[in-house]
Amino acid sequence: MQRDNPQAIDRLDAQVTIDGNKCYQSIDNFGASDAWSMEPLGKYWSEENKAKIADLLFSRERGIGLSAWRFNIGAGSTETDQDRIPDPWRRAEAFKISEEHEYDWSKQSGQQWFLQAARERGVGTLIAFVNSPPVWMTKNGHAQPDLEVGSTNLKPGYNGKFASYLIDVLSYFKGKGLAFDYISPINEPTWDWNQSWQEGNRYNNDDLKQVILELYRQLQHTGLQTRISAPDGVEITSLLDDEYYRQFAGSGTYSSGANKLGTGKYREYIKDMIGDPEVKEAIGNKMASHSYWSDYSNPGDDRLVRLRQLLHTNMKHYDEESKYWVTEYCILGDYGPGRDLGIEPALHVARTIHFDLVEANAAAWQWWTAVSKVDYKDGLIYTDFNETGDEQNILTSKMLWVLGNYSRFIRPGAKRIDLTGLGEEADSGLLGSAYVHEGEQTVTAVFVNHGEQDKCIQLHLHELGLNERITTMQSYVTNAELDLVCQERVPEAEEEQTFIVNIPGKSVVTLTGGAQKVESGE
Repeated sequence: MQRDNPQAIDRLDAQVTIDGNKCYQSIDNFGASDAWSMEPLGKYWSEENKAKIADLLFSRERGIGLSAWRFNIGAGSTETDQDRIPDPWRRAEAFKISEEHEYDWSKQSGQQWFLQAARERGVGTLIAFVNSPPVWMTKNGHAQPDLEVGSTNLKPGYNGKFASYLIDVLSYFKGKGLAFDYISPINEPTWDWNQSWQEGNRYNNDDLKQVILELYRQLQHTGLQTRISAPDGVEITSLLDDEYYRQFAGSGTYSSGANKLGTGKYREYIKDMIGDPEVKEAIGNKMASHSYWSDYSNPGDDRLVRLRQLLHTNMKHYDEESKYWVTEYCILGDYGPGRDLGIEPALHVARTIHFDLVEANAAAWQWWTAVSKVDYKDGLIYTDFNETGDEQNILTSKMLWVLGNYSRFIRPGAKRIDLTGLGEEADSGLLGSAYVHEGEQTVTAVFVNHGEQDKCIQLHLHELGLNERITTMQSYVTNAELDLVCQERVPEAEEEQTFIVNIPGKSVVTLTGGAQKVESGE
């Protein structure tokens, strides 16, 4: 057994305790979506290269082991919106192109390939999401609204047909052995989406409620176990009750997006969903939203910590057992432009994940677009492939691997437990969170070190509730040189359940250990 290194202890930067007596949220999944790239990749790439992408996303041995996958049910803009959506990658097929046509299940074949690949590689949670109703159900015949359509682009009286369409899609995939656990019928209803160069639709809160309740009503008459996920709000501030918004902003109400159109209310989703008994029955106690424009903290505008604390408090006001899912994120704003495969944007992402898990108590965390071809920080994996004949190159980013520091090791059913000894301010140089999984008999801690200097910590495990004690921990490092590499085996120090660990500068480190029976006399 390794003895404490006196020199290491002399230079300790922090003494960290992981305490299983204090539990927070259970983790449901970590995931990503198939928009917009998986359709062309799945259609035109070789089987070998498609498998490489699938392994990087879904395999725990060869990739980051995502446990959720979001499948976009297209609206049919491929056929109708070539002029409105210039980039063919941002258009999508539909399984039914008009009210009179039969379903064509050969559509979205590229996405279907990756959906099947996700399930084959052990992804447990499948989520279907919709950006726009099929074009034949929209007022303007397109997959995005314009100023003339009013509060929403869904035709009057089409809530029932929209719900029936979604149920038909869900039923088809269930028959293929790909049952969706969740259906998200609406995506970012807050945004106006006017001629947005991609599929999208707005819904004021009354529109939103009608779509959800009709879908829920019809689901009750099927054998589907699919649950509704909503509202997929565009940003955290749009969720807050006006009272909580004013606590954050100082005055006013949330006014971005379609709130400026004068066509109804597009905010206060917590109040109008889990605060409404009828809607809450339909969606349960879960709120789904996105972390866009919520990944920074400035004086008087602390979005990483204060905003997430208010979100958590606001949700608990309506239901102490309420659950929060982050269902989309990539880097937007001033930092978004420019492809960067390196560690700096990855650290930015890791910090955002940390605060979503620790301050917002997120039970799920899902990235936006898994593969990107553009010059923007929106992909986990990048390619320069654009059309048939182009090289099918695969470029992994450090953003992929830092997500893997969480997703590969923090499995569905894990519980976040208390970790103390580190700062929890937005500018804290070293961040950490901890998780225990009773089923796998493991404890996992993820550390994010923004600073240039290595940090030496003494880690003490307390009352984890596992069957046996932890005697060794493995250290997996992502930094400028390493991609989620098992760097070292950290043995127990002289003091029982204590480990001396080095966290390299500019890195994300996962420490994980499994309970092992210790023979008497060791």
